[in-house]
Amino acid sequence: MRECLGREYGMRLLVLLIMILAVIAPPAQAMHPLFTDDTETQGPGGVLVESSINYLKDSEFKSIVVPVAVTLGIGEAMDAAVEMPYLSLHPSTATGNNEGGLSDVFFRFKHRFYEHEKKSGGRNQPEQSLAYQVAFSQPTGSEEKGLGTGTARWGGRLISTTEWESLKINANLSYESSGKALRRGNFSFDDAVSLSIAAEYEHMKPWEPVVELSVFRVKEPDAVRRIVNALVGMIYEPSEHFYVDAGIRIGLNEDSEDYGLLVGFGYKF
Repeated sequence: MRECLGREYGMRLLVLLIMILAVIAPPAQAMHPLFTDDTETQGPGGVLVESSINYLKDSEFKSIVVPVAVTLGIGEAMDAAVEMPYLSLHPSTATGNNEGGLSDVFFRFKHRFYEHEKKSGGRNQPEQSLAYQVAFSQPTGSEEKGLGTGTARWGGRLISTTEWESLKINANLSYESSGKALRRGNFSFDDAVSLSIAAEYEHMKPWEPVVELSVFRVKEPDAVRRIVNALVGMIYEPSEHFYVDAGIRIGLNEDSEDYGLLVGFGYKF
């Protein structure tokens, strides 16, 4: 009986700890500062807490998003995550004033369904893996203030990771059903398709330079936008439990943002 109570108390304490970390830890994505994700998962019982501060300038619109992401490994090849962003708009197109507050909450599930490891002695043979990710958002942000879309959204992503000795290449093909450009404030869309590719050079560990190219095709009610961005950044990972990162993202065409400044960190339990 006492042992059962101890286990129950321990589980409640773990859940409480995760909730506290989700509230106080300022956020990030699994591959921050990149938009592109990889096929890695946290492993059974692994918990990754990430946070970042992302500044975006697009013409007269300036915004800062501070998401908090908690990812839990629910199997050897499966992850579940929740992300709670804080959004600051200068100005908000909904009110014309500066606004700040919680935006829409995202839930994500990732499953790595294919792995091909390098055979013993195969020096030039890459390791390859594939995964998919599904995402769902709840309209928790205030639509009246321009901080939320006012509607539930869903999206999917196919992820490929290829690794050589010191180089890792990640490629993503993504789809999002509908939404609004909350951070940019200048359009809403019916659907969006994106293709991105990123490279990490791991020979300089714990320093890892990263580069990325991403292309978005966004269908609006009466137009189609093509947004092209490039990013250069650096990840500092002194141990398998902790990393910090920084990146600069530049828009490459008229529909793209001017630039974004990104910094973040992550800690794995």
